[in-house]
Amino acid sequence: MQGFVSDQPKGNESLSNNDNFESATSIRSKLHAIGRLDADTTCLLLLTNDGNLVHQVTNPTAKQDNYEGNNGPVKKTYHAVIMGHHELPPHSTTAAAPSKNTTYPLLKLLKEGVTLSQKHGGQTKPVDDLKILSYPTATTTLVSITISQGKNRQIRRMFHSVGSGVMKLHRVSVGKLILSGLDSNPKTGLQEGEWRILSEDEIRLGLGWKC
Repeated sequence: MQGFVSDQPKGNESLSNNDNFESATSIRSKLHAIGRLDADTTCLLLLTNDGNLVHQVTNPTAKQDNYEGNNGPVKKTYHAVIMGHHELPPHSTTAAAPSKNTTYPLLKLLKEGVTLSQKHGGQTKPVDDLKILSYPTATTTLVSITISQGKNRQIRRMFHSVGSGVMKLHRVSVGKLILSGLDSNPKTGLQEGEWRILSEDEIRLGLGWKC
C-alpha cells in the first residue's frame, strides 16, 4: 500500500480519476483521494491505492481489520475564517475572553450539532472540538474546528446554519497527520501543490492503519 500527501492549493478540485493522479504524480497506480474537498478549500490531501483505508478514514462507523486506532473515528481539523465576531463561553477551550451579555451561536455546534436538509445529510453530530483562534478583522473570526463526520460541504453548511458563513477554509490535519509536520524540506516545509510518499510508520501512527 502506498500513501501520498499533498498540500492542495485553492482553486483545484480534488483529483478524482486516475488520469489526473498520474499527471500530478507521474506514478501509474490507481489512487483515491481520502476525502474530497471543494475548489475553494486548501488542505492536507491524502491519496492512496488502498480502498479500505479510504473507507476507514471517511466513514465514522467503519471498523476494519487493518485499523489499530483505539480512539474512535479518524478526526479531521480545519482552520476557518468565518463571518462575524464570535465568542465561546468561558468553559469552552478558547483563546478569547467573552464579553458580558454575549450570545454564543457557535455553541450549538459543540453541544448538539445542527440539522441540515436531508439532501445534505440531515442531522450532524456535535463537533469534536471548536476553538476561537483570533480575529483577523473586526467582523471576522478565525476558528479551529475538528469533526469526525464528512458530509458534503459539512463545515460550510454548519456555520451557515448558525448565522455565519465560511470565507476561507483550510484542512490542517487528518488523524495525527498534521500538514505542518509533513515537511518535504525542513527549511521550507511542504509547499502548495507539492507531494511526497508517506512512510509506513507515518500511516500507522498518523491514521492507525497497519499497512
